[in-house]
Amino acid sequence: MRQSIITFFNAPITNKVPSSVCSLQALHDYIVNNPQLAEKTERVRTELSDPKRFRRIKQQLLPYVTPAGVFTYCREQSLLIPSGDFVIDLDHLASAEEARNLRDRLFHDDFLIPDLAFVSPSGTGVKLLIPYRLYMDKTVEESFDMAMHTAWDYLRLKYELKIDESNIDLCRACFICHDKEAKLR
Repeated sequence: MRQSIITFFNAPITNKVPSSVCSLQALHDYIVNNPQLAEKTERVRTELSDPKRFRRIKQQLLPYVTPAGVFTYCREQSLLIPSGDFVIDLDHLASAEEARNLRDRLFHDDFLIPDLAFVSPSGTGVKLLIPYRLYMDKTVEESFDMAMHTAWDYLRLKYELKIDESNIDLCRACFICHDKEAKLR
């Protein structure tokens, strides 16, 4: 069984030095069970009516990971080990219920086969950590880009979803928040 290891960063987002590495199992346990993360998530969600304030509070309070691998610093040149995963971020869904339903539906998708799926900090989005193949004849970046664009195209065609394409960077930060029903493969 493949076990992805990724880098974990404490808040705020301006912190570019990792605090630890973790497995997706440990990350899932943290998302589901950590009471401090639950409190921070609720605090962030109280600011949803003011998008600028929501973004600022989210960046100040929530930890983040780099799903694409282990980094010594949060920048592409600092990649130590690729994880074989990337993040897909689906935002601005109509409701929290739609986000939960989409999380569950996409987790069971036979093409994507996400390793981890959870509702995003806003409560109306979904974050998916999707595995991909590292090809011997391609760089990590080429393998990563090819897989990500394939997944984006698939989600657009099959589900008619709008994808947050800002996740193009190998070292892209993925905010972590509480989701008691997060899914782990």
